Parts: sequence; C-alpha cells; structure tokens
Amino acid sequence: MNTGIPKFRNPPPPPPRKLVKIDIKAGNMTFGQRIELGKIMASEADEVEKFEKVFVCLHNIAPKEKDYLSLVDYFKEIVVGLKFWIETEATMLVYEPTPEEKRAGVKELMQNIGEFGTIKALAKAYSIDPDEVLKWKYAKVFGILYTDLEESKFQTRYNKVIEDKFKRS
Repeated sequence: MNTGIPKFRNPPPPPPRKLVKIDIKAGNMTFGQRIELGKIMASEADEVEKFEKVFVCLHNIAPKEKDYLSLVDYFKEIVVGLKFWIETEATMLVYEPTPEEKRAGVKELMQNIGEFGTIKALAKAYSIDPDEVLKWKYAKVFGILYTDLEESKFQTRYNKVIEDKFKRS
C-alpha cells in the first residue's frame, strides 16, 4: 500500500534545536553560569575550545563544526555581555580591605575560597541551599552584592562619624 509518505532507510535526522538566546548583558545567565563563563574565558584553552565550552555552559549543547558559523554572532554577543559584567564588577564591586583585614590574611582567604565565600554568604543570608544561589539570575546576585557593599561602606562611614563625635566630646 502506498501512503504517499517517502520511505527512508534511516530516519531523517532531527532538525537542529533552535537555541533560545540568553541575554548575557542583561544579566539573564545564572550565577553559576557567570562563574563558569569567567573560568572558561580565563582558561588556557584555545579559542575553539572556549567557543564550545561556552555553549555547553549556557545551553548544554556541544556545537558541531557545521554549526559554528551560525553561532558566531551569538558568541560575540555573549563575549560583549560578559565583558560588560567584568567591567561593571571592576568598577562597582570595589572593596578595599582595611589594614586589619590585610594583616589577618583576607587576600589569602579569598584565594583559598574564591566564589564559594559569596555563595555561602548568600545562602546563609537567605536560608537556602547554596546550590539554589547558583540558579539565581546574575543580575539579581549582582544587585544584592552591590547593595550589601554600599550599605557596608555607609555603615563604616557612619561609625567613623559617631566615633569622631564622641572623641570631640
């Protein structure tokens, strides 16, 4: 019986999955993805390996060579967005440790625990599992970190004003 449907020896390959772009510059990647993207870009890997790892990180797909050309413009958007966040973090999340913190070894502490200190602090502050923090949108995490930093700076200045007031009395 002829059904009008062509017969294939092997079924046709499924169409390539359409990627839903993640607006990196808008902070729509997760905090975990932001951490991983930073590690990928800072790695010693060659450009092709970085390209592939970025898509595994963001979309859980390893692009095939035949798809590289169609993904180049999106990859550029990802890099521009990541650059935006790196520059924004470098200007807005600036904290100069106190001399006491420096003597106590805050630099070594940060080298030893890295981003896990931030993950743990956020998880503790919001009474959630640290894995949940990694799922938050990065724009949200950045906003919390920026607000906490500015509040801390204010509190330090305020305490100094009060201390100076009592010294003069």
